[in-house]
Amino acid sequence: MNDDELVAKLEESMQHNLGDWGRTQYLIERIQKRQEIFQSDKKYLDRMLDEIQKIHQSDLDVEKTEKAKQRIFVQDLIKCDRCESEIGLNQRAIREKNFWFHELCYDDIPISRQIEITKQPLDKQTIKYDDYFKIEDKPSVNRFYPFQIIFTSTILISLIASIYFLFDNFFSIIIAIVCTTLFIIIYKSQFKMFNNKKYNQTHTSLIKTGIPGLDSIISGGLKKNRSVIISGPPGSGKTTFGLQFLYSGARDFDEPGVYVTMSQNIDEIKNDCKSFGWDFDDLISKDKIMMIDARPFKIQDEMIGKDDSLYRGEQMPFEHLTKLLLSSIKRIEAKRVVMDSVTILAMQYLDKFYMRQGLQGMIQALENYGVTSLIISEHSENNEIPLEWFVTSGIIQMNNQIIVNTPRQTIQIKKLRGIKHSQQIHPIILDGDGLHILEA
Repeated sequence: MNDDELVAKLEESMQHNLGDWGRTQYLIERIQKRQEIFQSDKKYLDRMLDEIQKIHQSDLDVEKTEKAKQRIFVQDLIKCDRCESEIGLNQRAIREKNFWFHELCYDDIPISRQIEITKQPLDKQTIKYDDYFKIEDKPSVNRFYPFQIIFTSTILISLIASIYFLFDNFFSIIIAIVCTTLFIIIYKSQFKMFNNKKYNQTHTSLIKTGIPGLDSIISGGLKKNRSVIISGPPGSGKTTFGLQFLYSGARDFDEPGVYVTMSQNIDEIKNDCKSFGWDFDDLISKDKIMMIDARPFKIQDEMIGKDDSLYRGEQMPFEHLTKLLLSSIKRIEAKRVVMDSVTILAMQYLDKFYMRQGLQGMIQALENYGVTSLIISEHSENNEIPLEWFVTSGIIQMNNQIIVNTPRQTIQIKKLRGIKHSQQIHPIILDGDGLHILEA
């Protein structure tokens, strides 16, 4: 298989929403550029090709099954046990055990005979037939459609209005009550369907992270409108992880994002991102990204001074920052938020319970506002478990480890509530495109 055919297969896998979108896109770019493919990527590539082959085979099987169904229905018309004439495919029929009847023929059968029929044993061939070809339920004679409801309500309103002008108010009120009652009784079944769980059931959708290799180990993506902690020591790739999540969301998935920094200068961050080919200035100009400098200090006349404007006079910790975040989210209709880092923010407060209460309030406000948040936390395995670990739905631990006498960055999903995920430690490669997570 040549490179063009391989790229076509991978693009087809993306159309079928197979695998990890970011990783597949990453492989397509490397194949088109004729770059080296890692061994773990080779395993992923083979798996994707197998999945595409299964889809093609499944399509062939479905086509064969449909043709088989058509042959059976055409060659095996069922006879009515009452009149012994064939039941047309478009005729209503009633089945009792191993007998079939025209609807009118069955209604003419005496009740005693109907009871006798229902006591007959099931025919094994009939059971097998039903397993493969399910007969639709008999349509209800009281079935209505929306246009009928609209038409009837229009007639009802016209009738009430006419009576109001022709007779006195009391008589028109009586007629209105009677007509409305009849209307509700007749269309009661139509109104019930809106209370059915099938219509009201909501499913929490997943969002693609855009980080190659990550979605494949977390069942397709992160839960929408949830907050996840990105934790790790210095140099483990936390900030790059958060920025790549925001950049991919805005560029590839049309999901604007807000980035809040509490430690690093924004211009420095944007310059660092250019080494990965990420043009944040372009996305900022299009209102796809907003970057907020919330550092607790300021520089004036070449002097560094404390800036507590985001913390002064708060009734609850993070109150001012939360308001700033929500207004920024509203301004660009953001769907993603990255906070870097909450550890520096927590240092502004001495009371741990007070700080946890404020942090929980801020996270709840973000989730209620419909954004998916990554909250960066500075933590190593030897430190005390930070408070922020207890108030979010997920924890992604990044680390620096020695693997085969070589320093490597790693990632491990420690908690991801409601999503099946890998619990293994996965190596990370940091190349010209950003982070790339390998299979363990």
